[in-house]
Amino acid sequence: MKVILKQAVPALGSAGDIVDVKDGYGNNYLVPRGLAMLATKGAVADAAAIRAARVKRDVRTLDDAKSLQAKLEAAPVRVVAKAGKDGDLYGSVGNTVIAEAVKSQLGITLDRRKIPLERPLKTLGAHSIPVRIHPELTATLSVEVVGGE
Repeated sequence: MKVILKQAVPALGSAGDIVDVKDGYGNNYLVPRGLAMLATKGAVADAAAIRAARVKRDVRTLDDAKSLQAKLEAAPVRVVAKAGKDGDLYGSVGNTVIAEAVKSQLGITLDRRKIPLERPLKTLGAHSIPVRIHPELTATLSVEVVGGE
């Protein structure tokens, strides 16, 4: 089944892309949630318009992403967590906690899904974390986990 994506779907494509998916995935997930529409002849013309708008928006947002990258890389973000004497945390620091710390300390709202962690942070100290802020641009966020509470 061919569908046209209305918005970006991870591991599938971006808005305006025409992709081939299994019938069940298209009919039961993508179309009902408004993520995609069936690729009819008229809709293919709409997809071209969606892609053109996306390209124009991407150029504009790339400049915004570069300024956001500079802000994120300028200063470290401090996260306070309970830790033992050996420096291991009692819990862990995940991407949700990091996103909240960035919002409270830097005033920048980040989607937690843009902060990919292989594993949550479980030790005190400085950590460098990549943040996807644009399809072509990744910022490196310095997170300093300190003991407290």
